[in-house]
Amino acid sequence: MSFQITDIPRILPELMLLLLGLLVLGSDVLTRWGRGPQAQFERAREAGQLTATGLGLVFIVGLVQSRFLFTVPDPTGGPLDVLLTLGRNLQAGGPGGSPILGAFATDEFTMVARLTFIGAAFLTTLLAMGYRLTANPGEFYSLLIFSALGMSIMAAATEFILAYLALELSSISLYVLAGYFRESERSPEAGLKYFLFGSLSSAILLYGISLVYGFVASENQKAGGTPIVATLFAEVGRFATGDAASSPLLILGMLFIIAGLGYKISVVPFHTWAPDVYQGAPPPVTAFLSTASKAAGFLLLYRLLTTAFPGAVGAPRLEEFNGWSSILAILALVTVIVGNLAALPQTNARRLLAYSSIGHAGFLLLAVLLWSSTSPVDRTFGTAALIYYLIVYSLTNLGSFGVLAVLTNALGSDDLSAMQGLWRRNMPLTLMMTVLILSLAGIPPLAGFWAKFFVFMAGYQAGAVPLVTIAVIMTVVSLYYYLRFLKAMWILPAPETTPFRTPPVANAAIIVSTVLVVLLGLLPNLIWGTLSSAASVAAR
Repeated sequence: MSFQITDIPRILPELMLLLLGLLVLGSDVLTRWGRGPQAQFERAREAGQLTATGLGLVFIVGLVQSRFLFTVPDPTGGPLDVLLTLGRNLQAGGPGGSPILGAFATDEFTMVARLTFIGAAFLTTLLAMGYRLTANPGEFYSLLIFSALGMSIMAAATEFILAYLALELSSISLYVLAGYFRESERSPEAGLKYFLFGSLSSAILLYGISLVYGFVASENQKAGGTPIVATLFAEVGRFATGDAASSPLLILGMLFIIAGLGYKISVVPFHTWAPDVYQGAPPPVTAFLSTASKAAGFLLLYRLLTTAFPGAVGAPRLEEFNGWSSILAILALVTVIVGNLAALPQTNARRLLAYSSIGHAGFLLLAVLLWSSTSPVDRTFGTAALIYYLIVYSLTNLGSFGVLAVLTNALGSDDLSAMQGLWRRNMPLTLMMTVLILSLAGIPPLAGFWAKFFVFMAGYQAGAVPLVTIAVIMTVVSLYYYLRFLKAMWILPAPETTPFRTPPVANAAIIVSTVLVVLLGLLPNLIWGTLSSAASVAAR
């Protein structure tokens, strides 16, 4: 394995994100001549505009490269030959080929993940442009870009060291972003808590990787094989089969890896950091943290388990340990129950949505369980359901936290009490928040309904009928706390009736999220074919 010059187009979106992050950071350093409020406003606006423009360009490049919408035709000798040639060269680095150096896959799975993270970063940038940013806005936006870069590499990683470094790149950026408002009471606390829990999870994950490395090295030595790269997912999967799949060393390493990534996706009992961090971090950061970060963790967990430990999958049985699918079934059960029940007494909107996101993590695990099936069709459906849920959940939560960011900026509070009579003060914002909350609750015909339907079907086909039954019951329970949003906005009297405006850029992000949630609900097959294609590659 060696790196070829032709591999550069395959990692072009990541290279563009790296250059964009450095450009945003450097341009902000050159504009630090002004100290007044107007100069600070100009710095924040310029950094935000540069970031949004750059992310939009990277998203377009990734979309063209993926070939999801169209294939660029061959040059015809006309005036558009330059653009056609550029497009053909760009799509030459599209999905396909073996992983770069065996460690970075550029398949359809990676393409979907890239677009998800870059799109989430773009919408978060719009939300941040409508929020009050204090000193060093260039650092804020560059850290957001570097975090998206780390997430893109996480989803594409097929080697433990690269996956770990990508996770750290993403996490360290988010640690700083969570504590961005140093003058706030809660933001530094959120950053510190996220850092402490993240450091612990990284240590647990790294220890698990070391155990798996030791297992592969010892098995290879027993077989008298030639030297191998024992950290490649594929090499681990080659040795973790048959009787070796039940090796105590391998099982212990796998448990530590699941626990380490469990913190990243905030499943119970690794969830305790989430409510405090979601409540204390700046609202735009919370929006990005609760969506893109969780999606990256799930995609890495899926690729890692299905590539490195396919021989230890077992069956999703709650009554006995039978491979990693049993572990995930138990985690899904407690996560769904704890997340939804703990959300019931909450009075802070962001804290309530934090526990809601924990419950959604339990639902997402249902889709991963279907990989225990031996049928490629079932595995493809489960993978597609997982990706569909992650996309819909990301859009819905970005919009929901975007509304809370607007409310926090305008009213100085994100408690449910601040949302009372919201329709009298800002009717468009109230209508969009209503749509987003109903989607989170899984009400048809919104996209959230289809997302839950698909993962419930995946869990049912995997044989986890008791788990699916409990998940459906918890979905009904979640209606109580979701309807509290609607009660506050539409029924309870408003303490004040003075209208307030939504910042145009933040409004644009919320509108995009809401429209896509409605569109994917009315036309769920709009992206299902693309996701099925990506899922079929991942399932193999």
